[in-house]
Amino acid sequence: MARTGARQDAFVRTAWAVLLVWAVYSAARLLIFAFTDFDSPGPDDWTRLLQVRALLDGQSWWDTLQYRMNPPDGFSLHWSRLVDMPLALAISVLGERWGMAIVPLLWLLPALFAMRAIMLRLNFSRGALGIGLVLFVLFPLLPGIFAPLAIDHHTPQAVLGLATAALMLSERRWGAVGAGFFAAAWVVISLEALPFVAVIAALYGLRYLGEERRLLPWFLLALTIFALGLSLATRPYSEMLGPYCDLLRPGHIAAFAMATLMAGIGPFLPFQHITAGRFASLLLIPLASVPFAYVLLGPCAVNPMAELDPVLATWWHGYIPEGLPFWEQPVSVALMLIWTLVPIVAGYWLAARGGAFAEGAGVRWLMLLILTLSAWAYSLLLMRAGVLAQMLSVPFAAVLLALLLPQARAVEAMVPRMAATLGCFVLATPIFLTALAKPLDPLVPTATMARGIAAPVVSEPCDLARLDALDQGLVVTTMDDAPELLGLTRHDVTAASYHRNQGAMADVVAAYTGSPEKARAIIAGYEADYVLACLSASDFALYRTADPDNFANALASDDPPSWLEPVAGFENGALRAFRVR
Repeated sequence: MARTGARQDAFVRTAWAVLLVWAVYSAARLLIFAFTDFDSPGPDDWTRLLQVRALLDGQSWWDTLQYRMNPPDGFSLHWSRLVDMPLALAISVLGERWGMAIVPLLWLLPALFAMRAIMLRLNFSRGALGIGLVLFVLFPLLPGIFAPLAIDHHTPQAVLGLATAALMLSERRWGAVGAGFFAAAWVVISLEALPFVAVIAALYGLRYLGEERRLLPWFLLALTIFALGLSLATRPYSEMLGPYCDLLRPGHIAAFAMATLMAGIGPFLPFQHITAGRFASLLLIPLASVPFAYVLLGPCAVNPMAELDPVLATWWHGYIPEGLPFWEQPVSVALMLIWTLVPIVAGYWLAARGGAFAEGAGVRWLMLLILTLSAWAYSLLLMRAGVLAQMLSVPFAAVLLALLLPQARAVEAMVPRMAATLGCFVLATPIFLTALAKPLDPLVPTATMARGIAAPVVSEPCDLARLDALDQGLVVTTMDDAPELLGLTRHDVTAASYHRNQGAMADVVAAYTGSPEKARAIIAGYEADYVLACLSASDFALYRTADPDNFANALASDDPPSWLEPVAGFENGALRAFRVR
């Protein structure tokens, strides 16, 4: 028995344990996917599919315009082809449905390997490591990003961030180079990675300051080279020089290069044998690279997103929960974001008490703590950053459970033992607190809940696929439904929710929230063929609250404007379609 237990303990530390966890979880998710309708694509997932379809149908690799939105000009998207590549390959091999199902689960595999690498470098016990490999399912934001059909760019962003963190803890030069590569891919996909990359560079700097480890130049050199290479490999250079601030520009890469130069020179400056000298050399990096970035990037240095149209600020952006701070979230979501701090701090404290900082691991623990706290703080300002914060929290929660659960299970009386065991899990993950707080959400309504409060006329979902039977045409519809309509039919749409294209987006909002006469003028300007009203759509319900006599309410009534002709079969029910006369 002892030998069997030893073999099981040894197995937990191997790559085979990662593969087993991934295989079991993936099989379970795919089985559920095959026999239920539990998973469904969101608007961004549909648009990602549209981009890949266009690529596979022959649209240029360098052309990321979505021509079925506001044709013939199309919609400009800041999305990276890096995310399209695995999906295009999977769809080519497995077909569309199963390709969309397997790709999110494929991203889980490197995430688990990165988690294993972090835990091994932090000297985890076998028990803590085993818990850490499966604990992600108890963090509210994580199972969803690895669900079948969740193919938007948020999953690869989080996985690349976790991989960068794992390599950051390496003691070797090649680890720093690998961290630079993954950080480059991360920031090429989304500029939201820039604050994290800056924190990681600062952590490398702290290692040089305290231990004289010269890893920072290698990290920055790899970041610069791979950021340039991946940008040029996935975007036309003209776009990088264009008017948009929402992508990695030459000014960013030049600032990386300047930082690399300063970091490379630093170790050869005088007085590097003392802490003050090393600090002075590190100070040269931001003093040189930050002004350099401001000069080269201009307005894009401080405003990576274009200024938002007032109509969109009022009726669109303020209702997207993932882009808002915690104080504009429902109570259950705000508590989830805040409570994520508890396992981070408690896990670190328990690890320190439990002797996990032996053999030089204390510095690595501190680096991970600082990065995780940075991600947590960022998530309070931008909710979707909570995905990375929760990923990085898993090792801390695993240590917490590994150290506290045996004590809880050792309580002799059954009821206190059960309470202590439950208390361990309440400390380790916010899932229980956010579930308990869910009934409180209606008592403290927020702007993000306004769509639900608007109370759609009917709860019946809109079957947009039925519209494919109509003659192909240009459709005016609310922006949340637009990507799904494009995915299920041959029609085109005037707009969807993608911020580079604010003119068309604002026109759609203005049409639905304004008078029927104003809507007629806007729709005539686009020469649209159809107008849709999905009475169960939350954004349509929200538009109805703007004015009792507005266009959205007219479409939902039994007396639509005379310049619209109800389409046969769509006169009643949740989905109503009209031809423009």
